Amino acid sequence: MKQPRSYSSPKLHDLVVQNINTELESLTYIDYLYPIVHIGFNEDGDTYPTIYMNDGSIKNYMIFPDNKVRAFVFFEMGEAVVPAQIDDDNNEYSLSLVFWGNLERINTTKEYDYTSEMINDVIKVLGNLGAFDITYTTNTDEIFDNYSLYKEEERQTLLRPNTGFKINFKINGSATCWTE
Repeated sequence: MKQPRSYSSPKLHDLVVQNINTELESLTYIDYLYPIVHIGFNEDGDTYPTIYMNDGSIKNYMIFPDNKVRAFVFFEMGEAVVPAQIDDDNNEYSLSLVFWGNLERINTTKEYDYTSEMINDVIKVLGNLGAFDITYTTNTDEIFDNYSLYKEEERQTLLRPNTGFKINFKINGSATCWTE
């Protein structure tokens, strides 16, 4: 897997997500913290999440579960509720955080499904940043609902020891704990 470069002066959704990812670094079991994804298509028309590498090229990178890593997170963008004039500090953003992980790699001492503990960890980080209207799902039909390539039966994306969840939330662009 590859990690894109951070944006040097992100704006709007990108700023919000980059700040959230900075706080998520405290969850040391997450190996890759990705920005907002876009939907990519392969030659068969299957969809998958893709990110811009931010390396000065036009390269995008497909994000796909890899059992060599413990966990990764990426974001999906919802609609922004903006005032009459767009301002980095006064917008309300609707986002989804998608988590995929391998339970055996994250913690080899736990012999049970501790997905709910990781959901709680992520929700605490989001709550500390001022996120609200937080909901989550572990329903396999909803986690990767936009990505048909993840759902292919032979890929076994969410079969144990793998796990995943999606957290939907809203956050204002003026969270007081953010730094510029």
